[in-house]
Amino acid sequence: MPLNPDHLLTFVRVARHGNLSAAAGELNLTQPAVSSQIKLLTQAVGEPLLTRHRYGVRLTPAGQGLLPHAVAVERALAGATRYAADLRGLETGTLNIAASSTIAAALLPGVLAQYHARFPGVTLRVQQGNTGEVLAALLDGACELALIEGVAGTLPADLIRRTFAQDTLRLVLAPQHPLAQHSALNAAHLSGLGLVWREPGSGTREVARSALERAGIQTREVLTLTGSEAVKEAVISGLGAAFMSELIVRREVAAGVLANPPLELPGLDRRLDVVGAPTELLSRAVQVFVTFLEPAG
Repeated sequence: MPLNPDHLLTFVRVARHGNLSAAAGELNLTQPAVSSQIKLLTQAVGEPLLTRHRYGVRLTPAGQGLLPHAVAVERALAGATRYAADLRGLETGTLNIAASSTIAAALLPGVLAQYHARFPGVTLRVQQGNTGEVLAALLDGACELALIEGVAGTLPADLIRRTFAQDTLRLVLAPQHPLAQHSALNAAHLSGLGLVWREPGSGTREVARSALERAGIQTREVLTLTGSEAVKEAVISGLGAAFMSELIVRREVAAGVLANPPLELPGLDRRLDVVGAPTELLSRAVQVFVTFLEPAG
């Protein structure tokens, strides 16, 4: 017969008080209920655990041998209870998420700073990659939540995707580029234009390529680089133009390091999405993190 943890906890109370009635009062049980649990525990152990005397009960040698193990169960339960309370209150826990490079660079630091200030006991774990890599991490179980941009394709039915912000791709050029001084650009200006591209799997790359294809514009690929920062530095160095998130280049544009002439090209707006399991299946740390993201619109 397997040991019942509840019976062990009752046994600890009886041993502590040396009295069934006192133990029953602490446990908010009747004395017959306590007696029944001790009887079942005795049967499971196979040896008498208590002997009676005129003032109550005392432990038998078998009971004395069992008591440290029963106390360990009590302590483990108390520890688990405290830990669960800490998790609910986010005194501890782990935030394990992944974010595409644009979001990780432009939006996530500010959100994480607010989150950490409110819940300093939570460990922050953030993976960064392009949209394809971030989704792969989510599907592989390497993170609980994915923050992505651009086109993600069909997701498994058990994942939920919702928009938390909007973004727009801008065509950026070095200030000395021939097109940098135009007051406005159109499809004719882009024909044959040398572009620096993000790597395959990038949401930025997919959105920009789709917009160009729908407009029937043929450009020239100068270079493909991994990550937004590498592309930005290549453009600043004069290697070519690039489509980049306005969130990533706004400082450089404001400082005059990059030029961003207005462009007539539909399809460069995109949504920034959070993807994960239904809320009730997420850890408390992740559930609360989602509330720190700005709602769409």
